[in-house]
Amino acid sequence: MSIKNIKNTISRFNFKSVFAIIILFLFINKSSRNTIIEKFHDIKNYTFIKLSGKSTVSKYNQFHIDNIESVDEIILSDRNGNTIFLKKKNKSFNNWIANNQYNVRNDAIKILLSTARSIRIKKPVSTNAEKKVIDFMVTSGIKVSFYSNKSKVLSYTIGSNTPNHLGTYMLLENSSKPFEVHIPTHQGFLSPRFGIQNNSLDINSWRSHNIFNYQKNSIKMIKYLSKNDNYSYTLFTEPLRLLNYKNELISMDSSSVFKLLNSFTSLNCESFKNNINDFIDLIPDECLIINSDTLKVYHISNDSDSLNDELNFNVSRKHAILNNKELILIQDYVFNKVLININDLKK
Repeated sequence: MSIKNIKNTISRFNFKSVFAIIILFLFINKSSRNTIIEKFHDIKNYTFIKLSGKSTVSKYNQFHIDNIESVDEIILSDRNGNTIFLKKKNKSFNNWIANNQYNVRNDAIKILLSTARSIRIKKPVSTNAEKKVIDFMVTSGIKVSFYSNKSKVLSYTIGSNTPNHLGTYMLLENSSKPFEVHIPTHQGFLSPRFGIQNNSLDINSWRSHNIFNYQKNSIKMIKYLSKNDNYSYTLFTEPLRLLNYKNELISMDSSSVFKLLNSFTSLNCESFKNNINDFIDLIPDECLIINSDTLKVYHISNDSDSLNDELNFNVSRKHAILNNKELILIQDYVFNKVLININDLKK
């Protein structure tokens, strides 16, 4: 066989092999594709180590956690004194609690854990840029520590985004060498995936937005109060009866009443707000009491100066105070089914 024929055979073999690999890659599921990409980057970094004796990348300074399922505590701290303590509530389920007080949003903790497992070193920070990168971390960095059974698994500081916004600078604990870190399957910087906004942490960004989660059989009483007394009512379930604001028994529509009783599962607010003092002395437009929980509701007018960044004419919203201590923003299409008056329940 001539040299030319050998080259042609090899060429055809390479083309077929590459084509087969591409087809296989397209048909496997997303999780498997991501795993292949992550392993490719691990091999790439390992090769980089072998080819360059001066490389600062090694198996001892990887940022990812392979066995992320073992992590049961995470502590995040910013330079403003804010600390978020996340703890797994049950070893068998992926339910977490923040600062021993609030249920954590499932999507938020899922993204954080996925990020901690998937991040990879893209490249070391250049010598010329090192000082600037580290100086930022000293003044504005976010420290993240992962624990398993009270033992620290990994800890690093998250710095600024790279100039092209395709990576994030990070520094391992007890190290002086920062790296550019990314997720191979993700285009963009990583700080929002750790709940970081403007180099700061906010407990509200981690909290579950669930406000009410009552099953029908657990509701003993619903009371609705309006500025117009004629709209107010009290509904008792044991026995089932509907009263107006004068405590007079009112004939009720059973289907409407049962629809209301079944409407208090998974009721979520849009967000938590910090300016509760702006509302605490105001008279609410509506008030809803379910068993021992109280929701005071304040309507938002389109010309209100209080709208600011939360104004979106595509979604109607109201402010509300939950149990006299939490200011929240609620959406009408979520809460309209429970903020109903007596006319919606009586025959």
